Amino acid sequence: MNNIVIVGGGTTGWSAAALLSKDKNFNITVIEPSDIPTIGVGESTIPYINVFHDNTELEIFNTSEWLDTVEGTLKFSIEFADYDTIGSKWIHPFLSGSSPDKDIVEHTCSSEIPLSIYRDQPDFVNDNFVLPNLVTKGFIKPQPIEKAGSAGYHINAVKYAQLLKEETLKRTNVICIDNSVEEILLDNTNIDKLVLKDNTIIQGDLFIDCTGFKGLLIEKVNSKWDNSYSDRLFVDKALAVQLPYNDKLKQQQNTTYCHALGNGWVWNVPLQERIGTGYVFSSRHTSDEDALEEFKEHLSSMYGYDKADIHPRTVPFKVGIRPESWKNNVVAIGLSSFFLEPIESTAIATMHYQVETIYNMITNDHILMKDKIKKFNYTNKLAVDSIASYIELHYIFSKRDDTQFWKDFTSLPLTSIQKSILDLYTDPNKELVRETVKAHTNGHSLFDQSSFMFLFLGFEIAPNSKELTF
Repeated sequence: MNNIVIVGGGTTGWSAAALLSKDKNFNITVIEPSDIPTIGVGESTIPYINVFHDNTELEIFNTSEWLDTVEGTLKFSIEFADYDTIGSKWIHPFLSGSSPDKDIVEHTCSSEIPLSIYRDQPDFVNDNFVLPNLVTKGFIKPQPIEKAGSAGYHINAVKYAQLLKEETLKRTNVICIDNSVEEILLDNTNIDKLVLKDNTIIQGDLFIDCTGFKGLLIEKVNSKWDNSYSDRLFVDKALAVQLPYNDKLKQQQNTTYCHALGNGWVWNVPLQERIGTGYVFSSRHTSDEDALEEFKEHLSSMYGYDKADIHPRTVPFKVGIRPESWKNNVVAIGLSSFFLEPIESTAIATMHYQVETIYNMITNDHILMKDKIKKFNYTNKLAVDSIASYIELHYIFSKRDDTQFWKDFTSLPLTSIQKSILDLYTDPNKELVRETVKAHTNGHSLFDQSSFMFLFLGFEIAPNSKELTF
């Protein structure tokens, strides 16, 4: 499997090329037509991106220089407003990895402490944990931190993809072809070759589909999309816009800000000189026109923007997964493989996890190809399942009933995994520790016991108590 063909560029395609090209035995061809613009959303990341950067072995990621190139800012937490009740707030912090942080989490999860101790979840987080405490001290620029392994980032997605492209193309085993696929030819069940628009023939051993929701290659080998997640995750559209700062002191923080509205939620991603913002909403519960008005009203009342200056574009998306994301000699990653919703900034991290899994599989000669494919699809499904399970709790535990959107979410029953995690947390005879969470999520979750603890506290659910308020 020496010749790898990646169709589609952007963050997904160039992330794949950046990691796979580290092995000089691979010849990487990226087909990226310049006349197809990138989506340009997905500008908020979690700390897992640092693991990926290290694994690529690209020199640019050894200093903070790359962050300035992509107009980036440091991110220490995600803040949620109006999710439990209107006027409520809770924080999902990134932990430093230090012993004090770990000790506080373990103590909180394994001690029978009254809920009143944690009544103000943001104060509890800011007072006790290193990174979110930095947020309270004012905005921190990237320069003082050379390599913030515990931080996530806000990035200009277009410039980040361009940076990955430029740095990866410095390697001699990577080429980029500015062209589009005209025809896909099969040899039995495998893709044999691609015919480009100018009649160029591209052959490969492994084809990686980074073409987004259309799944250009993976559809050709008859891998079907499963939309069953949409039965419990209702949002399916976004209004996205980039705006200059109107109140920089208020808007530019080292946190991604998520504000729940009547039919979804608004993100605020602060870059160095602008924000990326948008309204993720459910088309089952509101129209595009009403969502636009709700979004404009929020930006006007929250930050003082003139409604006439707000012109977002509509970005529809599919909630679901391809259970066979790797089929025959085609593997789909990123949006070609799955999508849930962006509330916990997991899309890039999960895509990076996919790329690393592929790399580990194809560099291991001791595993049969059929077993590699089977294992990839199995672990990919487990990872996405675990993310979906965690995301749902942002809505299910809410006490809001002001719209049908919130009524429908809060009426959803807990899944068996959700029930088991909650039981570990609320039963005085059990412990919510890292090992038990791994056991209950099959070890493939981006979220450990600290993530669940912060969420539970955010919805006023006390540790080791049966007195639940949802």
